[in-house]
Amino acid sequence: MDMIRKCIYIILILLIVPFFSVGQSKILSKRSSPAKMLKTAESQKEKDPLKAISTIEQVIEIERLNKKPSDNLGKAYFLLGTIYEQIDQDELAENRYKDALRYVTNEKNPIYAKANYHLGEINLKRKNEKIALIHFDRCIQTSTSDDIRLKCEEAKADIKIMMNDNNAALLDLELLQKRYDLDSLSFARIEARKSKAYLNMKDYSNATNALQNSYNTVPRNTILKKEDVAELDKANEAFFSKTELSNTEKIDIQNTVNYSGINDDNLVRENFRKSKLFEEENETEKALISLEESKRSITANTSANLAAEVYEKSYKSNLELGNISIAFEDLQNYIKAKESEIEKLKKNLNQEIEIVKSQKKIDIAEKDFNLKVKDESLSDNKILTQYIIIGFLMLIVLALIIFFYFLFKNIRAKRRANQMLYLKSLRTQMNPHFIFNALNSVNNFIAQNDEKAANKFLADFSQLMRKVLDYSEKDFINIQDEIELNELYLKLEHFRFRDKFDYTFQNDLSSLQKLEIPPMLIQPFIENAIWHGLRYKEKNGALEISFEENEKHIAVNIKDNGIGREKSKFLKTQNQKKYNSTGLNNVSKRIKLINTIYNKNYKIKTQDLNPDLEDKGTFVEVIIPKD
Repeated sequence: MDMIRKCIYIILILLIVPFFSVGQSKILSKRSSPAKMLKTAESQKEKDPLKAISTIEQVIEIERLNKKPSDNLGKAYFLLGTIYEQIDQDELAENRYKDALRYVTNEKNPIYAKANYHLGEINLKRKNEKIALIHFDRCIQTSTSDDIRLKCEEAKADIKIMMNDNNAALLDLELLQKRYDLDSLSFARIEARKSKAYLNMKDYSNATNALQNSYNTVPRNTILKKEDVAELDKANEAFFSKTELSNTEKIDIQNTVNYSGINDDNLVRENFRKSKLFEEENETEKALISLEESKRSITANTSANLAAEVYEKSYKSNLELGNISIAFEDLQNYIKAKESEIEKLKKNLNQEIEIVKSQKKIDIAEKDFNLKVKDESLSDNKILTQYIIIGFLMLIVLALIIFFYFLFKNIRAKRRANQMLYLKSLRTQMNPHFIFNALNSVNNFIAQNDEKAANKFLADFSQLMRKVLDYSEKDFINIQDEIELNELYLKLEHFRFRDKFDYTFQNDLSSLQKLEIPPMLIQPFIENAIWHGLRYKEKNGALEISFEENEKHIAVNIKDNGIGREKSKFLKTQNQKKYNSTGLNNVSKRIKLINTIYNKNYKIKTQDLNPDLEDKGTFVEVIIPKD
C-alpha cells in the first residue's frame, strides 16, 4: 500500500516540477539585497525622503516577487510610514504602519512594537484615546527595546493627563524615572509631562520646578528630533494656556525658568512672550527691553517663522516710538525672514507633493505587479502544451497503479468483512453465557420461595436484558451506556450474593458523550471477579471498579480481594473451566479483532492484587483509547 502511494506521489511531482521551476527561475533572476537597500533608505529619509521612497519602492517590488516575503517587506512599509508622518501626512502614515504589521510575522520583531507606538501617537493626536491605548499596550508587551517601551509608557501617562487623572499620571512618571536608566533627553521628556500634570492640578510651584528640570537637563544645541522639541515646547506653552494666571504671575513664572538648554528658539520665544505680557500690562519700557532681548537671541538656526514674528513686532513698536532707522532695519529683517519662510514652505510643499506622488506610484506599481503575475501565468500556460504528451503517458501509468490499488483494496475489504463477521459471532456467543447465569439467579430465588426477591430481580433483569439485546447488534456503544449496563449488572449480582461481597463503583469521568466502545467489554471481567474470586471467599469480600482518565486513554480498574486466580483454577468444576475459557477468551479475541479492524489500541492487563496474601485477589486493567 505504501509503495503504491509513493509511486503516485512521484508521478505527481514529475508533472508539477517543470512548471514550478520555470516560474521560480524568473523570480530568482531578479533577487537583490533588500536588507542593504533598507539601510540606505534609513540613512536617506531625513535629508532626501524622495530618494528613500524610491529605494523602498525597489525593495517592495523585490519582496513581492518572493513566494514567502521576508520581514524586509514589513520594514519597508514602516519606513514609508515614518516618512509620511514627518511631513504630517498622518493618514498615509497610518496605512503604511498597518501594512507593516501585516507583513511582520513575529511580534518580537522590533518593527512590530515601533509600528504600534506610531499608530498610538497618530490616534492620540486625533483624541482616539481608547484605540491609542490598545496600540501602546501592544508596544509595551512586545518591545525588546527599552527606548521604545519607555516612550509607549510615557504616552500612556499622556492619556491619563488628557483624562485629568493627574495623580495616576505623576505616579507612573515617577516610577519610570526609577525603573529606567534615563538619558538626559528621556529625563527631560518625563519632567515636561510632570509639569503639565502639576499645572492641571494648579500646583504652580512643582510645575515650574519640573519645567526648569526639563530645560536644564538637555545640553544646549543638542540635535533633537521634531517630536522631542514639540514635547518640551508643549510643556512650556501650557503655562500660558491657563486663564487662572494673571500676566504678572505668568511673567514671574517665566523669569524663574532658565532656558540654557535645548535650542536657540527658546530664548527668542520666551523673551517675545514676556514682551507681549508687559505690553498687555502697559509696561512699555519693559516690553521693549524684552523685545530687544528676543531680537538679540535670534541666530541663523532660529526658525524663520519665529524670527519674522519678532521683527514684525519690533518694527511696529519702533515705528510708533519714532525710531525710524531701527524700524527700517527691522522691516528689512522681517522681509528677509518672510522670504526665507516662504521659500522653505514652498520647498516643503513641493517635497510633500512629490512624496504623495511617489505613494501613488507605489500603488500603481502594485497593480502593475498583479497584472504582471497574470501575464506570467498565461505565459506558463503556453509551456503547458510542451508537457501534455508526457502528462498523458504519466496518466496511463497512474491509471494502472490506481487499478491495482483498487484491486488490492477490494481484497482487503473482503478480508475485513470476514473479520467483522467473526467479531459479530464472538459478540453473540457472549450473550447466552450471560443470560444463563442470570436465569440461574432467578431460579435460586424461586427455590428459596422468595417470591418478592424473585419479582424484583426479574424486573431489573428484564431491563438489563433489553439493554444487552439492544447493544448486541451494535459494534460500538457510548461509554456511558456501557457504564450503566455494568452498574445494573452489579446491582443484580450483589442482590444475589450480598452476603459474599460489597462493591464500590466509582465513575469520575468528565463529559465523554462522543466516546464509543465495544459493548459488553467490561462485564465479563466483573462477572469473573464475582463468580470465581469472591464467591468462594470465606469472609465478606470487596469489589472495586473505578475509572481513570488522561489525555490519551481511559483505564477501567477492576479489583477484588477474592481467592485469586491460582486457587480459583483449583476449585473450578469442569463446566466452570469451560465457561471461563469461553468468556474470557472471547473478550481477548474480540479486542484483538477490534484493534486490527478499527486500528485501535485496546489493552487488558491482569495480575495478582496481593501476591503475598493467602487470598491474593485479582487486578484487571482495561485500557480504552480515546481516539
